[in-house]
Amino acid sequence: MYRQLVKVRGLLVVILVLAILLPISSIFQSAYLPSVAFAGIGQNVVVVAKEDNVYARLLLTVQPLGNESNVTVVGGSFQPPTLVFPNGTSRQVNSTTTFSMTLPNRVVFLFGAVSASGPGFSLSPSSPISVQFLGNQNFTSFPGVSIPGVEVFPFTISGDAQITAQLLGVVV
Repeated sequence: MYRQLVKVRGLLVVILVLAILLPISSIFQSAYLPSVAFAGIGQNVVVVAKEDNVYARLLLTVQPLGNESNVTVVGGSFQPPTLVFPNGTSRQVNSTTTFSMTLPNRVVFLFGAVSASGPGFSLSPSSPISVQFLGNQNFTSFPGVSIPGVEVFPFTISGDAQITAQLLGVVV
């Protein structure tokens, strides 16, 4: 009888550990923007979106195009890229630069699931973070998004550049 009780306790401990670890596998999220190159025309936007309960880190790499690239600019020369942050601050990029930004969470727990989409983003309970590239847009023409439980960060890039973005998030 004692052995059966020990086996039952052991089984309960294993079930408890599995029940605790199962949700942890779904709290880590990532989204990637593969390398995108553009030259010359208009402004471009990298749209980063996340739910309010996600603590995220964005790595945005801007590499200016030069004569060694495979991109040909017709009727002009390469223009150094300028990155405009969501708050309006701008920075000209003359060499390959990786910007690392922390996007903090606003709430610890959302009551209910958030599903939202708009120009350049799509969020759902299974994908609470998003990063996408929109060509020929700019920050001033980018519509403001006011969806409860969602934050959207548009980064405008003008000039000739190659862009790579990585978004890593933890649902808290």
